[in-house]
Amino acid sequence: MPICNYKVITIALILITLSGCATVSYLTGGESYWAKPAPVSKQAKAYSLHLSGIIHKQRGDLDQATAAWNELIEIDEHALAPYIHLINIQVRQGNNAKALTLCQQALQYFPDRAELWIVYGELSHRQGAVETAITAFMKAIELRPDDLTGYGALVELQESTNDLVATIDIYEHLIRRSPKSAALYYQLGINLAQINDTEYARKNFEKVLELEPRITRARYFLALTLFESGSYENCAAELKRYLKDRPHDTSALEYRAAALARIGRLDEARYSLELIMAGKEATKKHALQYAWILLETGQIEKAQQFSLEAEAYLFADIIFAFNLLATVPAKDRPAIPFDDTFSLDSVEMESDMFIASVMRAFGNELSGRKTLAILSVLDKVVVFSPALSLFRAHILIHLGQYEEAIAVLNLILKNDSTSKYAHYHSAIAYEKLGNLSQTEYHLRAYLDIEPNDPNVLNFLGYFYADHAIHLNDAKKLLNRALEQEPDNPFFLDSLGWLYFRQGKAKKAIKLIRRAIYNMESDDALLRGHLGDVYFFQGNITHAISEWQRAVRLDPSLEDVRTKLNEHAPAGKKE
Repeated sequence: MPICNYKVITIALILITLSGCATVSYLTGGESYWAKPAPVSKQAKAYSLHLSGIIHKQRGDLDQATAAWNELIEIDEHALAPYIHLINIQVRQGNNAKALTLCQQALQYFPDRAELWIVYGELSHRQGAVETAITAFMKAIELRPDDLTGYGALVELQESTNDLVATIDIYEHLIRRSPKSAALYYQLGINLAQINDTEYARKNFEKVLELEPRITRARYFLALTLFESGSYENCAAELKRYLKDRPHDTSALEYRAAALARIGRLDEARYSLELIMAGKEATKKHALQYAWILLETGQIEKAQQFSLEAEAYLFADIIFAFNLLATVPAKDRPAIPFDDTFSLDSVEMESDMFIASVMRAFGNELSGRKTLAILSVLDKVVVFSPALSLFRAHILIHLGQYEEAIAVLNLILKNDSTSKYAHYHSAIAYEKLGNLSQTEYHLRAYLDIEPNDPNVLNFLGYFYADHAIHLNDAKKLLNRALEQEPDNPFFLDSLGWLYFRQGKAKKAIKLIRRAIYNMESDDALLRGHLGDVYFFQGNITHAISEWQRAVRLDPSLEDVRTKLNEHAPAGKKE
């Protein structure tokens, strides 16, 4: 269920109450309740019931208050005040469905009240009717374009449903209305950074600092956009300024070390990491990054020490072995027993940590290629090591060298055909190369060894669904994965995509939308899927909208661009 802000409903109800006269009418389109032609006895009865409702509510007797205002509605269903009070009571009691019904009734008679549309939107959002909520908020904005309440409610909804593209559109609209608001540029920049539009995000953070230089955090985010765009010199400079105000910010120190390392200023990078290691927030990730920089600056023994602190035991032995080759004559070298001490389970975890901590920080050329070069040197003294081979395969796949990775993985499987990790990474490499039969073979081989791994169940299930083969088997696989992780967005999308292949558009839309809401950030692939399902359903407008979101999130999606150019109206083509 989407998250809602209860305060929005309360504020909107208060605005409705305050916008009219102080008697029974509150909101009647500018007319007092008493201005309506009605018998005196009817007016008197209505006034008496209204006062009775207020008194009972003030005393906390909500049942009696509800009865009084329900009776008042029976006398005059065009009086808004009792609806407002009844909605308020139902919201306080948590009866959202009843509150929503009352709101719908009120809107029949007062369709021009923007605040009432906001209440209706919030209540619809709570009930999971996202599209209805969006329509309601848009109606409120249409009725009162200068009131920020509707925009705020719509932004909150879009963020809670992960619709970052729509959120960006709203912030852009608000900035056109308030071009000097540093806060709006800041929020727009944050959302742009989340969809990896680094250039546009950078411009917005620069605007924040131009309008309000004291917003220090904007400088940090500006530096991150510079890092992502490859402007490492400028990134390091901005972080240096930022760290003057926040010298102990671990994340800023880490990014500064990464930026400095990428431009060859290794001693300065090492100093930034030393500051992290001296603080209380240092983690195994930082210890491994520090070990790599120490290795690069020639401090071999210290590099090995911090690899051990990071629990990167294989990497520590790699450093040790590499140092032995460089410093100890062949006749005096001790044995290097990699396979006696490392399980492939531990190597799998360490490889993931190395890629996430070192290669993503310092770049493929600086760390990935260098590591492969070190491993090639070790080949001279290590005949065959499954541990080193699996570590190497990880790096090769991350670098996109799939054929080389397969050759290494085949060596592992030749020595041990039950190595599930070798099968798993072989499946990844073969899929990238477009070899469908080998992809399926290795995924099935993995599941023969580890039949309940939810990620591999999803991998094979989605593989089948995406290629429209073995759909019954795919459904079984995906349901087994979802039994273990029912809210996993990737699993939900896979099952939604399967339903699409089976022609079950409504089920597909429901699952893919749920998957999008559960993602940490908006996702281009899922938006593309949703657009395809809408198109299959015949809803061209929604399909185009989702395809546009997809290419906004990932401009490299040429297949989606092609669909837009084929089906979008002339003014909306890519």
